Amino acid sequence: MSKRVLRGNRKATISVILAFVSFCLGTLVEFLQLAQGIRGWTLVVDNLAAAILLGLVVFVYERHRERELLRRLQVIELMNHHVRNALQPVMYLPYSQDQQQQLNMIRDAVHRIDWALREILPGSTEEGPPSNDAVA
Repeated sequence: MSKRVLRGNRKATISVILAFVSFCLGTLVEFLQLAQGIRGWTLVVDNLAAAILLGLVVFVYERHRERELLRRLQVIELMNHHVRNALQPVMYLPYSQDQQQQLNMIRDAVHRIDWALREILPGSTEEGPPSNDAVA
């Protein structure tokens, strides 16, 4: 099976287990309350509080998940920007007659893409992309 299918099965399993544990805890608390003689509105308020708490947990989890997705999309956007900028001069190489200049432009583009792959994907951008002067 692929990793995506396994990850989906894992999420489904965790969701079912969480729902079951929530049900069991709610039933246990309600049983204990009935054994103590707690009935009526107090029981309703307790169930409402448990539902609100569970809703807050799901809300916080979803916000975390959304932030992580946005962070990943920003990395993809930044990679796209750097790779496109590095490849832009390569598009005009057929119009250049100087073979050494063509090689230098290709080498520069490769170095810029290599820099982007090494520095941006891990998230540690301490130095900028290599300049045109650094490629000889």
